[in-house]
Amino acid sequence: YICIVMKTHAFNIAFVAICLLTGCTGKSVNDSSANIWTFDVTKEYPKKEMYIQDIADVKYVPLESNDSMLWLGSEIAFLDEDYIIGANPRSGILVHDNEGKALHSFHRKGSGPGEYNWLSFAQYDKTQNEIYILSYSECKFYVYDIKGNFKRSFPTHCNTQNIMERFFLMGDEIIGYCRENTYLCLDKKSGSVLGKYSFGASANFGGSYYSDNMRVNNQVTTFVKDSNGYILTSYASDTTWLLTTEKILVPIGVRTPSALTMEEPIFLLPVKNTPRYYFTYTQKKAVGYPEVMYMVDKAENRIYSLESELKNKDCVGQKVSFYGMFITQANLQSNIAVQTMSASFLIDSHEDGRLSGRLKEIASNLKEDDNPVLMIIAFKE
Repeated sequence: YICIVMKTHAFNIAFVAICLLTGCTGKSVNDSSANIWTFDVTKEYPKKEMYIQDIADVKYVPLESNDSMLWLGSEIAFLDEDYIIGANPRSGILVHDNEGKALHSFHRKGSGPGEYNWLSFAQYDKTQNEIYILSYSECKFYVYDIKGNFKRSFPTHCNTQNIMERFFLMGDEIIGYCRENTYLCLDKKSGSVLGKYSFGASANFGGSYYSDNMRVNNQVTTFVKDSNGYILTSYASDTTWLLTTEKILVPIGVRTPSALTMEEPIFLLPVKNTPRYYFTYTQKKAVGYPEVMYMVDKAENRIYSLESELKNKDCVGQKVSFYGMFITQANLQSNIAVQTMSASFLIDSHEDGRLSGRLKEIASNLKEDDNPVLMIIAFKE
């Protein structure tokens, strides 16, 4: 039994209380009456090997390199028809045009006015031309314009024991996930708390555990953008939710057995929801946090185990994955995903004769210390 309780202010959120395990478990993946899929985390689903090009159009964008625009890896903060924006704690905010040309960067790390201790996570609000930077250590947001001019700052209202790990921007609000099972809604201008909601379980039940008397922590993106809003879940939740643009929470999927009943919990977390496919992955609460990715084919009413075996026709042997610690799907269109490909990987693949087409052409001009190449994936209808 999962119960959602929310305070309401600017949020026009309905109170939701649903007996999912008794009311939804019998629904199929494509049941139009409930539109709720079910997923047994203990079941072995048939493995499916496929090329990403079978379900998506792929474009490669090399990111221009210079001394002040160095990417670490998968730090996408924003991507649309105008900008590619990256963020990492070493280089700060990196702004490129949509073809990868370097435009400008800024890094306001320091201890002075308008400076943050650490760049942990960033999002770009194009409607207001504002970049929001989250500093974990300070439990604080810093807001700048796209050129790096400081505008304001305010607290996350999560403390150092229950830090805000991820956030996204929705209308006039910031919605952030606080470790480990609570979402907070803040006003984007003032930073005041507008609402709070959780998924009916202890905040201590999450991705942290003790091993050999040492606390082990895991961080995870717990939401992705959807065409109708944002998909939310948490470690404790047995339900995957859609927060609609009208600020209503509706269930879209349920996992069994309940994570709360498992001796060694297996979590089910979202990756991407395309018109035909819903991508998700399991993560075991154990050393190494072993993960397996799955694909729900909504048209076939089937679930497949991918085991990272989405392949790339342009690179023999490459495994395509579009989720991970540093990349956020929250600011990507629902039909778009991104994977970064390092210069060294592409150079080695080129020398081994594993590349073809446009990717081979790009790799032939790369140097070892160049910025990565973005593999931009646009899923087909």
